[in-house]
Amino acid sequence: MNAPGSQSARNGLDPVLLMAAAIAVGAWLWVCWCLFPISVWNDVRLAPSLALLRGVNFYPPQDAGAVTTWMYGPLPAILWAPAVLARTAAGAVLAAGALNLIFNLVAIGATVALWPSQLTRSQRLTAGLLAVVIWPFASFQYLQADNVAIALGLLANLVLVRARQPWHLWLAALLAVAPIACKQTSLGMGVAQLVWLFATQGRTAAGRHTLRCVVTGLTLAAVVFGPLDWHGVLFNMVTVPGNLPWAPNPVGRAVDMSPELLVQIVIPVALMLLARRRIFAPDSRLLLPTLAWLCTLPPTLAAFFKFGGTLNSLQGFSLWLPAALLWLGDAAAGRPALARRIVALGAVATLVIAAARFQRLSAFPTAPATRHYDQAAQLAREFPGQIWFPWNPLITAYSEGKFYHAEDGLYMRFLAQRALTPAHTFAGLPPRLQVIALPRGGTHWGVALALRPANTQTQDFAYWTLHSWPEPLTAPK
Repeated sequence: MNAPGSQSARNGLDPVLLMAAAIAVGAWLWVCWCLFPISVWNDVRLAPSLALLRGVNFYPPQDAGAVTTWMYGPLPAILWAPAVLARTAAGAVLAAGALNLIFNLVAIGATVALWPSQLTRSQRLTAGLLAVVIWPFASFQYLQADNVAIALGLLANLVLVRARQPWHLWLAALLAVAPIACKQTSLGMGVAQLVWLFATQGRTAAGRHTLRCVVTGLTLAAVVFGPLDWHGVLFNMVTVPGNLPWAPNPVGRAVDMSPELLVQIVIPVALMLLARRRIFAPDSRLLLPTLAWLCTLPPTLAAFFKFGGTLNSLQGFSLWLPAALLWLGDAAAGRPALARRIVALGAVATLVIAAARFQRLSAFPTAPATRHYDQAAQLAREFPGQIWFPWNPLITAYSEGKFYHAEDGLYMRFLAQRALTPAHTFAGLPPRLQVIALPRGGTHWGVALALRPANTQTQDFAYWTLHSWPEPLTAPK
């Protein structure tokens, strides 16, 4: 038996550990936001939001318009649009990073705070902090259509399990179909709700919810897709991604990402097998998140093994994690020896994982990394109508008010066997192109550099590598 003094000391240590865990998580989120502007993917994925506000078609048809890298639904571009009200490209990216964090944290926080559980507030807070630090790094570091889809899916499941009024069910249906307007592979979230209702309430309830999903889905489609050019939408959302090849070495991709796959697939499967009778019972509080994991796995795993696919395609783990941590906490709370240690164990686990994440940093950022944007803005002023940033379309979109091709979009068109004609290629480039600016040391597809003439000179300018030549390029006759 523990002495009263040792029990009191342990209880007094819990708030200290919890505060330390909260500080560590806050520091980790600060790191993610500061590093957010470094990724060129955030620039190319935010450009459609700016195009939307300026009335420019970000679903260009096959034979016209500046090619983007956007092959997803329009809803994320709409939700990120407030970020591009900023005056500069750097400000827009930072605002988008903040919005991205908010979307993720609101969904995680709401689920942890309101999901059915016997845990206390401090125990729920511990679970929330642990969820944030376990959360896939890419979700905080990159703008991804998956991020919005997952946030909506978490809220959809939360509303459904707490539904008490008919309008709650309609809201759950809307939130379940909305992810499809984010990314095509998100269909499994709505399917999971239907399977859960069939398993817990019967065929009639599932049938009625199917009708709700159809009605809300058609309404949402009319609102978000209605103003768009359907030919461009179908070409960019169906034709191009549908014709992308499979990864040339799927086994190698799985091996390279095996640590993440262990966390996102192997561990959930192991828990489902070990506790299958409890998890798959009709009254299980983990049944719906588990069904969401299972129903989203086939399409998202297929996307993972497509060319360009990566871990962000695997949405199921994030839909499952917050409720799974609460479920594990409830299981521990049923054992007196563990119940008193939930906060301490969770806080220590959070600190250990946070420390492991910090250890991978070369240096702790003290301010957002935007100096390269400042230098790019200077270059854009010096070479108006002459410089092309193939991986940073926001820079000239702000400086010149024009959208030029994104190299990733050009390469995806090539892989999908929908390559641009020379005339279309040059129509989407600066009119007097003499400079190509690429992030120094960054990766690229080589498409932009293939346009260089023989007399090109290359030099580094701080964070940028500049490829320049004396006379403007002209389209081949």
